[in-house]
Amino acid sequence: LARTTMARKAADAAIGATKAALVEMGRKHGRAVHLVHPAHTTTDCARCGARTKHALPLSERTYTCTMCGAVSPRDKNSARVMLVRAGLAPAGADLVRPATC
Repeated sequence: LARTTMARKAADAAIGATKAALVEMGRKHGRAVHLVHPAHTTTDCARCGARTKHALPLSERTYTCTMCGAVSPRDKNSARVMLVRAGLAPAGADLVRPATC
């Protein structure tokens, strides 16, 4: 959202410094920190991994997969996609791993 090149560079530097500080604090306290690339987290399905062909408008708060039919809140689906990308298999509400397609 930065309009100038200098503002973009400042924002990128701030994000880089935050990531470095987060990794350092994780190392200091003996915690694992998983950095996940944020691209397509709102368009990928957490259950089957399929990507939607269209971008979801921000007004649409429910994610529905066209391949497997999974329906979940948009933010929870994105969080599950990030967990899967980090190598952590999320458990469902019933402490059962989601079925694969």
